[in-house]
Amino acid sequence: MVMAVPFLHGLRSYVHGELWGVGKPYAVHIYNGLDLFDRFVPYDGRGIVSFFDVVGELKRTEFKRSIILPHSFRSALLFYNLRIKERIGYARNKRGFMLTTKIPDTHEPESTVEHYLKIIDALGCTRSLDAPVLMVTDDEERKFDEVHTDMKKPYGVFIVDAHYGSSKCWPAYHFSVLADMIAERLGIPIYMVPARDGEGTALKVMHGVKNKEQVNIKMLDMRELKVCLSRASFVVSNDTGPRHMSAALSVPTIVLLGPMDNRYTAYPSSYIHAIEKNVPCRPCNKKECDKNNECLREIKPEEVFTMVEEILENKR
Repeated sequence: MVMAVPFLHGLRSYVHGELWGVGKPYAVHIYNGLDLFDRFVPYDGRGIVSFFDVVGELKRTEFKRSIILPHSFRSALLFYNLRIKERIGYARNKRGFMLTTKIPDTHEPESTVEHYLKIIDALGCTRSLDAPVLMVTDDEERKFDEVHTDMKKPYGVFIVDAHYGSSKCWPAYHFSVLADMIAERLGIPIYMVPARDGEGTALKVMHGVKNKEQVNIKMLDMRELKVCLSRASFVVSNDTGPRHMSAALSVPTIVLLGPMDNRYTAYPSSYIHAIEKNVPCRPCNKKECDKNNECLREIKPEEVFTMVEEILENKR
């Protein structure tokens, strides 16, 4: 959703009528403050009942055009059932028969940002952004301050889990060592902000930390996460969703690149500081590693700490 922002920004400028979005209800708040949609219809993509509920709701409006960003068969089926005159997208996963306009696809690794922007080109729109940008609203700031009275700047944020799989996770012990180095040498507190199913990884990191008074775990919803990231002095993250959020919020973000092909997530941003090791088996794109996560284990806490120091020095 974050990497779709440049596409949506260009589309918003191009569309003179109403622009509706359909997507995951828990993530819609990523777009707060950007004025990208006239209306957002929540749909989590699960269950037949939910599918036909959304179809029924959307059928009451006469749409002229639909654009399908996900490559899934189900997402194309949704708009095919609506019988919208124009159905635009990439013809992957045997869904080409449901599309009226098929975007030319190289099937070669390319940035997701660029992948979506090619739809802008096909529509004859003008590109207006080449990298994601997010905003935090005044209401989000106010509600965050009411709840999280203990979170005072400066602080750093660690993203220690990854929804994709364990292969993307920097060793918990490395995060623990880095947290202690930052606490002891810089005196800056660290907040870990795991996803709902990632608290176990954060607890492993906490177990290995010596300076536990300087490290905290915060379970945040999407709006709270945006505010938390936007106020951080720096973010150290696995190659996972929140790292795109923090960079889009103009926060220096150290990304620990593991098994994935970087070409899928590369876009111009001065806020992304990537660290990677060229081991023979990388990139493998596997969810679980059978070689002891060598690509990530080779990234040492001392190397990341040096980059944190450089970021803080440049901000002075």
